[in-house]
Amino acid sequence: MDFNHLRYLAIGDSLTVGIGVPFLDPGYVEYYRYLSQQSLTKRISYQKHARSGATTEDVLAMLNAPIVREAVKCANIITLTAGGNDLINAGKEFLINKNEENISHAIKQSGKNISKILEKIHHLNQQEKYILRLQNLYNPFSDIPIADEGIRAFNSLINRFSRELNVKVADIYNVFKGNEKALLSSGGIHPNSRGYYQMALALSKLGYSPL
Repeated sequence: MDFNHLRYLAIGDSLTVGIGVPFLDPGYVEYYRYLSQQSLTKRISYQKHARSGATTEDVLAMLNAPIVREAVKCANIITLTAGGNDLINAGKEFLINKNEENISHAIKQSGKNISKILEKIHHLNQQEKYILRLQNLYNPFSDIPIADEGIRAFNSLINRFSRELNVKVADIYNVFKGNEKALLSSGGIHPNSRGYYQMALALSKLGYSPL
């Protein structure tokens, strides 16, 4: 057995996929793996299970797939991106019906789903030591006040998960705030290479205890 080898599992949505940079260019997952290898001086293999457009409900459903369950069992490092599409979908509904309850309902429901995701991961993971890293949401729509309100409400909710054992939440919101032009791709929603590197850096700064 290679005791200097760790396994990293990245699950989530388009941020985990790495949308926004050219094909085969690194996204935050690849950058985080690199930074983690530097910090831990260990070889890290990684798997990605992610889908562009995935909601928290979709990510929860991913954990029913045998290949994903097996990856969770063996992972020493797990990162999760989820929630952005829940809010985007609710925002689209709001533009049609102007009902703010759609947004508050989406935030509550995504919080419940993330709680279930973490519960499932904790139940499945059989490693003596592992870390679970979440990220709050940055705001790509900084000129829309209700978008910022919704994202800050979601972030307040997701930050609570950092109370759980070995779980930490990276503050991506403040990394991107005021730096949107420099860190977002030309499409304006997904990060560019610099943005993904900054996400990975924020995750790396959370440390790696107890690994």
